[in-house]
Amino acid sequence: MAAHLAISDIFPYVNVRIAIRGWETNVLALLDTGFTGDVVIPVNALPSDIGAPDITRQYRVADGRIASFGLFYGDLEIPGFAPVTGISVGVLSDKYIVGLGIIERYLVTLTRGERVVVEE
Repeated sequence: MAAHLAISDIFPYVNVRIAIRGWETNVLALLDTGFTGDVVIPVNALPSDIGAPDITRQYRVADGRIASFGLFYGDLEIPGFAPVTGISVGVLSDKYIVGLGIIERYLVTLTRGERVVVEE
């Protein structure tokens, strides 16, 4: 069986679909190997009627601070790949970020600062 490939020429971003409780979006998300969680989305991304987060966690953020934020359980799909279900989606940033919790599930090649290749 041939491996699935996703290629992005917008370095270091990859196209993903994120779904939480019936809400979903297709976005270009930053790959961040410094973030150990699954996914982070902007604070204004979710509709106000989505409800309370499933859990609250603390993470060390890029500047070394410890930040607490709500996590929702959801799904992530890279187009053409099987969805990854039950991921944690933090609402903290001003960007869509995919962290090591997702990146480590795939073979990811960053090519000369020009291209991202994801293999299943």
